[in-house]
Amino acid sequence: MTTYNELYQSIKSDFRKVDSIDTPDLDARVLICEFAGLDHAAFIMAGNINVPPDIEAKINHAVKRRTNGEPISKIIGRREFWGMDFIVTPDTLSPRPETEIIIEQALSWLNQEGLLDAPLRLLDLGTGTGCIPIALLSELPNAHAVVVDISTPALHVARQNAVKHDMEKRMSFVESNWFDALEGESFDLITSNPPYIEESSRESLPIEVRNHDPDLALFGGVHGLDPYKIIFKKLNSHLNKAGHAFFEIGQNQLKDITRLVDESNLILCDSVRDLAGIPRVVEICCGDK
Repeated sequence: MTTYNELYQSIKSDFRKVDSIDTPDLDARVLICEFAGLDHAAFIMAGNINVPPDIEAKINHAVKRRTNGEPISKIIGRREFWGMDFIVTPDTLSPRPETEIIIEQALSWLNQEGLLDAPLRLLDLGTGTGCIPIALLSELPNAHAVVVDISTPALHVARQNAVKHDMEKRMSFVESNWFDALEGESFDLITSNPPYIEESSRESLPIEVRNHDPDLALFGGVHGLDPYKIIFKKLNSHLNKAGHAFFEIGQNQLKDITRLVDESNLILCDSVRDLAGIPRVVEICCGDK
């Protein structure tokens, strides 16, 4: 029989040999706790207790998946975002910490305008897990969000997350290619983390991303700009005159995004860098209507 501490030490050792695993100790603990049903305190107390064979088999299977490059979030089926747990599946992008900049900037703008309690109408394009609108709704008590995705399975996950966080009555789910199914509708706040990776970058992506996030959520055409071209062309028609839109962008894209904004008769109000110093989120408002 193997004790929990022995299993932990063994998994840590194996993970440390894998270049793609940046946090071997944490990953080992997370997988043991997940499949043994332990919280952190119970995990510490269980060190000298033998691991039941069926539990050990589940943990070892998860370890094999992780060693082969599958991210923790896809193995355990959830990822934290804005302090909330979100269901993730192979049909959705796993939420990233840098995407929280969209939430921070949107809330900052709304706070400046005194709109945090207003009956706002939100739109999230390419919603995936629904993490962006659900996080926003958790901070905006009187807002309603329309969430759009072209992927039926992704939209199902977004609905599951809405139910999980008791937001389903404040959300509408629309299967659509960007604005196609939203003719005549306008919004106070529009958000999106569209696919923005260049096709040529596919092979250079980490295996966790390349093999385990859906292509539909990753690649934005030859230069990674195709979604922005489509969205910006129609943004003036769907964003209320006093409204703002917030988009995540890729590395080295700010110059091209600025050009597309100008060409679409929009105004680039601000751009925000992530912790690595990369321009990551742009704030856009309407030009002349």
